[in-house]
Amino acid sequence: MGFLRVFISGIIGIALMIPIAYACFVAFDTFALITGGFIRNIVYLFASFGPAAMFVIGAFLAIGVVCMVPIHWALINQPNNVLLLLALVLPWIITCSISSALFAHSPRGGIHTSIAIGIGYFIIMLIPYLVLSLLLSQAGLGGNLIVDNLIMGITGLPWILSALTATMEGTGVGAVFAALVGSLKYKPEESQKKPKKAKKSKDELKEMPEPTFEIKDRCEKCGNALLPTDDFCTECGTKKKKRS
Repeated sequence: MGFLRVFISGIIGIALMIPIAYACFVAFDTFALITGGFIRNIVYLFASFGPAAMFVIGAFLAIGVVCMVPIHWALINQPNNVLLLLALVLPWIITCSISSALFAHSPRGGIHTSIAIGIGYFIIMLIPYLVLSLLLSQAGLGGNLIVDNLIMGITGLPWILSALTATMEGTGVGAVFAALVGSLKYKPEESQKKPKKAKKSKDELKEMPEPTFEIKDRCEKCGNALLPTDDFCTECGTKKKKRS
């Protein structure tokens, strides 16, 4: 799978993740699952701003949760909460599978597509971290310490490590399903190159004997050499006499 195709599939996968993560966020009420029911239906708090604003804010929160809350955190802290695990895993599985179906033609291609999506979202998660750290630092409020402590209160990890763990774990799970989808489209015969015919060198061509024709007859009138297949002389047109 070429670099350009991987890059394009990663960009499209990143875009696909937004509505998919939002749908899972609303369907599972992921914020309520993470906070133990303390905050419920947070998306609908923004309904008064209109459906477009509700979607934008909800999608921002959904991506933040999926890319900042590691899967292992859910397994360790809430091992019996299957809904929370599904809420964190399904966006990656669906996104990577669809992207693989669109672009990958082999298991390796599906894995590469998933990795591109994960790396893309890890880079995206660094942007708010840097912006918030810079703003808080200029305001004299401690910069990245506040941002890291805020995330550590939820996941137990600083921002960058939490984002890296969440995106790579999600990528790993999604890559399994993406590889399966890629294997369904894999055609081994396309990857096998047809053997090229060996070209003969000039020396070999020179050594090849030139075709020769056996001359058995001559024209009785002009003496021109005739081939066995000639019925008439090629010079004077006299008909060749057949031998008895």
